[in-house]
Amino acid sequence: MSTNGVLLAALSLLPAIVLMIYIYKMDRAEKEPKGLLTGLFFVGVVSVIPVILVEMFMTRAINVAFFGEFADLELDDNDFNSLAQLYLYNGGTYFIGVALVEESFKWLFMFLITHKNKNFNSLFDGVVYAVFVSLGFAAAENLMYVFSNGIVTALLRLVTAVPAHCFFGVIMGYFYSMWSVRHKAAGLEKHLIERGVIRPSGEPIKSGGMLAMSIVAPVLAHGFYDFTASVGSVFWIIVFFLFVGFLYFLCFRGVYKFSKADKYSSFISMDMVLKKHPQAARYVSTIPEYAMYFYPQVIQPQPVQAAQPYPQGQPYQQAQPYQQGQPYQQGQPYRQGQPYQQGQPYTQAQQFGQDRYPRR
Repeated sequence: MSTNGVLLAALSLLPAIVLMIYIYKMDRAEKEPKGLLTGLFFVGVVSVIPVILVEMFMTRAINVAFFGEFADLELDDNDFNSLAQLYLYNGGTYFIGVALVEESFKWLFMFLITHKNKNFNSLFDGVVYAVFVSLGFAAAENLMYVFSNGIVTALLRLVTAVPAHCFFGVIMGYFYSMWSVRHKAAGLEKHLIERGVIRPSGEPIKSGGMLAMSIVAPVLAHGFYDFTASVGSVFWIIVFFLFVGFLYFLCFRGVYKFSKADKYSSFISMDMVLKKHPQAARYVSTIPEYAMYFYPQVIQPQPVQAAQPYPQGQPYQQAQPYQQGQPYQQGQPYRQGQPYQQGQPYTQAQQFGQDRYPRR
């Protein structure tokens, strides 16, 4: 590979690598296995293949809807009867033909790999998973664009397209994590009701809305990004860069706050259930089976039953140092030694007074 090729490859991959390192370091509660994250990244890379195939089909299908031709068309503004038709066409192309296809495949691969994974056990994990899949896709897509268009494209996409895919992943991961927490809370609430620990009250906790938003929200953000970048007028170019700046602010601020609030899902799900059923909080906290929901630093199941140091060990009853040692009863230095009774120095010293002052 030539020097120019190495430079283009480095510029293509550098933003994805930097952003993955940043997101990985922001995972506070428990670092995700590197093998899992590597797999998610390469799944994102591979997802480019089905995305390209489906996007080709969707583009031609949209052309059929607007122009009656199932083919790729070279279009300009003169091909549209009105500005509204142009916007409608671009909206259908970029919201449905591009954003929906790309985000759906990224979401699907992420969901299939992680939704039952034992490592998906804390609040920030969903963001990590979604970003690694998104940046795998972005890295592969960026290589194709950069090697086709050169270094100017590489520099432009370094601060726009690749970070944008990361931001779409942050949005997807936020709702995915919230779905996971609410899904676990719903299962916990159902379990506690079946056990008779709490009574049914109001609507059960639902999680489906968050799962739907984990697809809808990134599709809308991605579609608006592509739409504003494609129209070409000065107004929409300004809107595009304002939107990119908004994504930078929203996502980096969101990552910081979400990372700071990172906790194990078991703790958050129990807290969610007890906020709905506050009358059961005191009783539930005394049941050893649910201890892991109150002490999130212990992620093994039923830690209190496994350890239980006080009922099993009973250190104070076995040791009892004061009863066994009893140093004052065994030693009793004042009773055994009794130096003043044995020596009686003052009684012996009276001889000195007798020598000095003899009796008359």
